[in-house]
Amino acid sequence: MRNPFLTYGGAMSIEVPIDELPNTVAICGWCFVVTSGPSGAHVLSLSPTWSPSGEAMFSAASRRLSSNIEVSGAATLVFPPFASGEFDHHSLIVDTSALMTESDTGNLCCRPTRAVWHRPPPPPMK
Repeated sequence: MRNPFLTYGGAMSIEVPIDELPNTVAICGWCFVVTSGPSGAHVLSLSPTWSPSGEAMFSAASRRLSSNIEVSGAATLVFPPFASGEFDHHSLIVDTSALMTESDTGNLCCRPTRAVWHRPPPPPMK
């Protein structure tokens, strides 16, 4: 069956329920963790583990990451496109509130606030 969202007239973004994220990202694996602060944007490639209460936990050590999280309290998780399943070639973008912690499951804790599957634009007409 063809995915209706891949047609040129389909939606660019498809909302993902927050409570479905742990199961949804299980097929994605790793993600880019994007933060921003006074010294600019910072991107890390990390694999999350999920807490029972739905937070993405990362073991990450970076002064810039810590500094950006302290300033903004936010991170965006970008799971790159993959070719498997209903949302072939869509990126999963997750906005989160974030904080640095000292826990057994990781030291970056991201609580999702919004998530969308985002498709690329259609190819240019020739």
